Amino acid sequence: MMLQAGTATASLILRDYAGHLTHGVVVLAGTGNNGGDAYVVAAQLARAGVRVRVHAIDAPRTDDARRAASLLTTTLSAGNGPRHAPLVETVDDSHALLPDQARLVIDGLLGTGQHGPLRDAVRQACDVIHRLQQRGALVMALDVPTGLDASTGELADGAVRAECTACYGTLKRGLLMQRAHAGRVVLLDIGLGLHAEVSSQADPDTWCWYDATAVAAQVPAIAWDAHKGRRGRVLVAGGEMGMAGAAVYAARAALLAGAGVVHALVDTQSVPAVQALCAAALAHRWPALDNTSPHTSAAHALTPVGTMRPDIAVDAVAVGPGLGRSRRAGQLLQHVVARHRTVPMVLDADALWHAADAAQTLGIDAATVLSHWTRDMMGARAQGDAAVVCTPHPGEFARLTGAPLPTSWQARADLLQQFATRAGVTMLLKGTPTLVASPGVSHVSVVPHGTALLATGGSGDCLTGMIGTLLAQGLPAHEAAVVGATVHGRAAELATARAGAVRGTTLEDLLGALPEVWHTIGAVPVRAPYVLAELPGL
Repeated sequence: MMLQAGTATASLILRDYAGHLTHGVVVLAGTGNNGGDAYVVAAQLARAGVRVRVHAIDAPRTDDARRAASLLTTTLSAGNGPRHAPLVETVDDSHALLPDQARLVIDGLLGTGQHGPLRDAVRQACDVIHRLQQRGALVMALDVPTGLDASTGELADGAVRAECTACYGTLKRGLLMQRAHAGRVVLLDIGLGLHAEVSSQADPDTWCWYDATAVAAQVPAIAWDAHKGRRGRVLVAGGEMGMAGAAVYAARAALLAGAGVVHALVDTQSVPAVQALCAAALAHRWPALDNTSPHTSAAHALTPVGTMRPDIAVDAVAVGPGLGRSRRAGQLLQHVVARHRTVPMVLDADALWHAADAAQTLGIDAATVLSHWTRDMMGARAQGDAAVVCTPHPGEFARLTGAPLPTSWQARADLLQQFATRAGVTMLLKGTPTLVASPGVSHVSVVPHGTALLATGGSGDCLTGMIGTLLAQGLPAHEAAVVGATVHGRAAELATARAGAVRGTTLEDLLGALPEVWHTIGAVPVRAPYVLAELPGL
């Protein structure tokens, strides 16, 4: 497999990074099998006519690595064999490592077996890589960048920050946790096929990643003769005065996800904005509320007055976009949850704030509050499906749990799974990557897609609307969360690619990319035969 891995990597370099090969390639090799991969890459590049210079921190220590080093020795012409020169520390000396200003460096120092701090020789080699990067060299890591723990995602001091990582066998969990250090991730075929699992030496069955084809298989089909009622009816509740945009974005994203009807229940002052900016949505105003008494019951205070008729049916509810944190908004939330207990629901943003606030007021945990709110929904859905999706960002999740978010990704995933089980809801924790956990689902799903475009006010509202539509179309909660987050992230990648950078893009670009992503999510991309999957660089 080492020969196949190195050959596939060399083919990737020759295809995608040919412009960086004019002045040769520098290869840094460790003593283990990752170094062996580096030797094979160097040998195959040399066979293709590329000038290669190899620097090893020491002699190979595994049988496979020694065989790979021998292959390189016999491949390279006389005088161009591997140079076991000491790696130097100064910028001037590191210049000597670049044959005629080479612009590609291969990091083959450490692979999946690395844990903890880097030893001195490896750290010194990483320092050289950093200095070469500062001089304009591009770095490709083999399997994982040196200094990145493949299982936990933890970074050692001095870890390599690669522009591209050629990954072998399965995607390593650490690559998904540290996308900024992994860069573009290309999963290469080494004879094992494509695996949905995210590899982890510690706990290989805990996490699961879905490629685009697997995600596409979950997207509900829309029949050619479907009427609007069969395409899903979604209620978006929120849009307090001054925050109409959140409800508008949620409604627009719900429509773009294929909803047949979208109702927007918003504050009276927000109705004109909804009608102007999302004319396809049916706008309804919040009911008149009695705020004169702190003891007014929610059932009495929220009796509809000129708002949605009680006989209007919906298939899913999305509560929270622009809801606000006022007492009146909290009463509306209680009303919507109580009235629509038998349909699936997305709780986002201020809806989660109110859940945490209620927990603090009552002296109980937020999981108990959510469980109480949604307990009747469990009977209305398939066993094992939470029927409710909560979509907190890290700050909101920390408030729900009452504790800081763990820095360890494994601890974070464990906490998310525990909270989801106690609350009886699907939890989608936004981030890079996004994690999804559900009661009755043994694994935590990883959604690695997205760019910094999603770090924009309103992007979460779009996700809420999309998940609402998927729930309305009958998708179980866990799958709806994974599909919604995947499409959301890929739309950000497409919008960013169209613009050439995140700067200059807005949520309009994100929404504009959604139709193409929905259309192509199941398309099999045209890839080289040695490429199984790919994640773009951030």
